[in-house]
Amino acid sequence: MGELLRRGYDAQLADRNTAGYDLLVGQHSAPALRKVQVKTVRTQPWYVKQSMFEGEALSQITIYVLIGTERALQPVRYFIVRNLEVADQVATPKGWNANAFMSLKAIAQYENRWDVLWLA
Repeated sequence: MGELLRRGYDAQLADRNTAGYDLLVGQHSAPALRKVQVKTVRTQPWYVKQSMFEGEALSQITIYVLIGTERALQPVRYFIVRNLEVADQVATPKGWNANAFMSLKAIAQYENRWDVLWLA
């Protein structure tokens, strides 16, 4: 959330009882807030729910945050992507019915794509 605020967005934590999103994000000039999911890891891949890539959830935006190890010398990395764009990149191990993995390779092209928050 701090990174969004630093970049001039309005952001607030969603209520803890919400399903499927963590933040509400807006711009001063925009009349509506967007629901955004945040997935954070120290080392990739990210664990995701398969349901994030089905039905209405396909239009949702996810910010994947790569913090790095505790001794990391590189800055935190942000990947902002609409679920629809990477739905075919979800890796589902055999026998997994609800969860999956999202790899860095699958979302690398979306690094620092903050504009995705406001694309139609």
